[in-house]
Amino acid sequence: MTYKVLFVNPLKDYIDRLVDSTPEGFSVTVMPAGADVADMCREAADADFLISGVNVPEEVFRAAKNVKFIQYMSSGYGQLPLNVLDELGVPVAQMKTHSISVAEHAVTLMLTLLRRIPASMQLMREGKWRHDLDEMSYSELYNKTVGIVGLGNIGRWVGKVVHHGFGANVVFYDNAEIPLTVSELVPACPVPLDELMAVSDIVCVNVPLNAESDKMIGRDELALMKRSAVLVNVGRGEVVDEGALIECLREGRIAGAGLDVYEREPLDTASELLNLEQVVCTPHMAGVGWENVERRIATVWQNFNAVLHGDIPSGVVTVTKRTASTLAV
Repeated sequence: MTYKVLFVNPLKDYIDRLVDSTPEGFSVTVMPAGADVADMCREAADADFLISGVNVPEEVFRAAKNVKFIQYMSSGYGQLPLNVLDELGVPVAQMKTHSISVAEHAVTLMLTLLRRIPASMQLMREGKWRHDLDEMSYSELYNKTVGIVGLGNIGRWVGKVVHHGFGANVVFYDNAEIPLTVSELVPACPVPLDELMAVSDIVCVNVPLNAESDKMIGRDELALMKRSAVLVNVGRGEVVDEGALIECLREGRIAGAGLDVYEREPLDTASELLNLEQVVCTPHMAGVGWENVERRIATVWQNFNAVLHGDIPSGVVTVTKRTASTLAV
């Protein structure tokens, strides 16, 4: 038996690699971004598995009557119609392979801010070698307090890297209960959010967007930060009140910000964030990297195999965790 896999709205870097890695017993049909919705629905009707990129129309999921499992290729799943998928009883899994890449990017933003790399490069472009170098404006990560907002997979990696690699002290806040064994492994000390904002030299935001996290870091929270502290956001842009952050940066109430995510994406080229010297911006790219591509593709086939054997795939975000009737191997 050959199982049909439908890959909808794929990123181009994944198409050839996924097709080339297809195990025996599977066939892959690719529906590129911009494909006609009716064509996607027709192909979805007899698919056994669905691999979903972002912005897949709801009609496609509803048309996939025979699908036993859907693999979403991104980590943030706020764009998925979870109510529809829960209603259909289809287990859907997010990707959880990006934690290493995102954590490394977060630490890169921290170091870039603390070492003032962009400003130094600009001075060099202007022919100013160590021009008016003020050593008191440069910082080390060593022995700093890093406050991690959200000790999930990414936050744990950030904590391990800054503690074991740079000798930083780690505190964290999470509105979900974090097992003691996890926080000890990082190691990290749990504190209330207001305390985290007040004691941290670097605040690193890693939480996904939901009703509880929307504008979690607002004007009041930013006001608690040290003037020498920096904020890094690699979670979701809406978690931080962008207007309040810009005001805070403009007035010099914190030392800087490193941002990979924004309230509206792509970031408007007229945004003041791009013109503030103490801000480092990257285009929602923290999770990219060829190693992560390979991990995600491996996860697809591992999860499909789990479904075929009646096991629960990794990263399931729906109410339904296991297919009602597994496919025969």
